[in-house]
Amino acid sequence: MANPRIAVFARLANGNVAPVRVIEGGRTRLSRTSHAIAFDEKRDEIAVPNPFAEAVLFFRGAASGDEAPVRTIQGSRTLLEDNDELALDSVHGEVIVPTRQALLVFSTQANGDVAPLRIIAGPKTMIERARGIAVDPVNNIIAVGNRDPQGILIFNRTDEGDVAPKAIISGPKTGIYTTKGFTINPERKELIATVEARAVQVTRNLDESFVGIWNITDNGDVAPKAIIKGRDTLLIAPRGAALDLRHQEIFVIDKVQNSFFAYSWEKIMEGLRR
Repeated sequence: MANPRIAVFARLANGNVAPVRVIEGGRTRLSRTSHAIAFDEKRDEIAVPNPFAEAVLFFRGAASGDEAPVRTIQGSRTLLEDNDELALDSVHGEVIVPTRQALLVFSTQANGDVAPLRIIAGPKTMIERARGIAVDPVNNIIAVGNRDPQGILIFNRTDEGDVAPKAIISGPKTGIYTTKGFTINPERKELIATVEARAVQVTRNLDESFVGIWNITDNGDVAPKAIIKGRDTLLIAPRGAALDLRHQEIFVIDKVQNSFFAYSWEKIMEGLRR
């Protein structure tokens, strides 16, 4: 987030409209450069990272205004650092937080200076500058963007320690320069990633970055099976992505456009069936 706040909009909002409520203020402990947000339907809570405070904040689902978090994971035992992203697994009650060279797994009920339940880290993991993360609690995988190798690392959800990825999606056919956000469709076993093209925050070209869809079983130099790309998409620097399968929509945030786009997931699926 460019401004330290959480804005909640109506699902059908369109155009230059005001949020229905905003979480902001000194008591919230929110900061800039938080690049992820997650909603826990089971606990009715919002989770957001604070990289400057090296913390993970949990708010009531109905929080509004200058409201303090209900819980905060923070302290030396947490090993949190440069933690501007996270993914939430409400099925198993876990929140997964990437750092520069590790994936830290905490209980969603954790509070205070607590150690991770599990840590995925070490030379075999090949994690370097992890960027963007998603967890699939049904097919039991974690997908994370990576700088070197440049692409997507896929781990088993329950992995721990210095373990190699079960798959790596990387290479020229993938079209990946920098991954920024992830979401997963467990039923169709598909991984959706936002990919920012080189230097688009300077050039502001509309037809270079894209949203790619891969099978979660893909491995190696594999092209996406479908993409959202082109001038009509309005995408320049896509970041976070989320699926609303109930209403057949996919949401993508764009940093340069400072906008929140909704696309028809049904139309994307029609393209895959042709």
